[in-house]
Amino acid sequence: MGQECQKCQMSQEVQQSEINKKEEISSDFDSDSDPEIEEQDEKQPQKPPSMDSKSNSSTFIKEQYISTESKQDQIQSFQNQIKFEDGGIYSGVIINNMANGYGKLEMPNGDIYEGNFINNYLEGDGKCIYAKGPIYTGQFKQGKSNGIGKEVWPDGSVYEGDFRNGKKNGKGLYKWSQQSTYNGEWMDNMINGVGKYEWPDGRSYYGQWLRNQMHGRGFYKWIDGKYYDGEYENDKKSGFGIFNWPDGKQYQGYWLDGKQHGKGLMINKEGKKKFGEWQNGKLISCSDESNLQLIPDGWYLNTFNQ
Repeated sequence: MGQECQKCQMSQEVQQSEINKKEEISSDFDSDSDPEIEEQDEKQPQKPPSMDSKSNSSTFIKEQYISTESKQDQIQSFQNQIKFEDGGIYSGVIINNMANGYGKLEMPNGDIYEGNFINNYLEGDGKCIYAKGPIYTGQFKQGKSNGIGKEVWPDGSVYEGDFRNGKKNGKGLYKWSQQSTYNGEWMDNMINGVGKYEWPDGRSYYGQWLRNQMHGRGFYKWIDGKYYDGEYENDKKSGFGIFNWPDGKQYQGYWLDGKQHGKGLMINKEGKKKFGEWQNGKLISCSDESNLQLIPDGWYLNTFNQ
């Protein structure tokens, strides 16, 4: 009986020791072990709409048509019409039985294309009013938006910038109707490359993107002064990164799926350092190593800080 009580007492002492150790770790790091208590604090960017579903209709070439004019060679007429077999009607300059010059093409689905045509292609400057989509004003090449242009969507969102082969490609500025903005590189109608996204509440992300997602190295800044300088994968912090608080506290270390995961170094506002191991955003062990350097070789601080 006495031996059992002694064992119980030893077990309780071990449990209490573990509790004290956990409380000591918690006290050292306070609530900083998870810099983002609420995941929605780091909102994901909006995805820009595109006209991919209408990519075929953005090519204005008509090889087969029924013209109001006879099909003699070298015919030239002005302000006449060409009626296409798909129901489209072109009104404007006709040379050699084809749309050549300034004109207007009205499609059965309600799309209207107006501008300069060459051999049935909308070529040069023009304007497209999509019945179910944006209004595009800008440059064209062989029937597709190509060059500098502007898209105005029905909800008030606006894109101004480069187009290639009928899609946003190059550099451009997109303003959502909700007042978010993105200024940077695009590929095939998607945010891709390097650019800056700004939210209406003052937060911003400047860095690398892949297919509309924060992906690669970036700098995410909050309006209260805290910021994260590090790596992202699919809109979430993943890889190495440094998180700074407005009062001077800092976490240097590794992340996975938006949370601290792996080795890390916490530095409080007095400069005291604690090396630890994190798992899914929670601190699981720590030590008093003071000369630890976690920042990878070749890592440049504030690469995208603007």
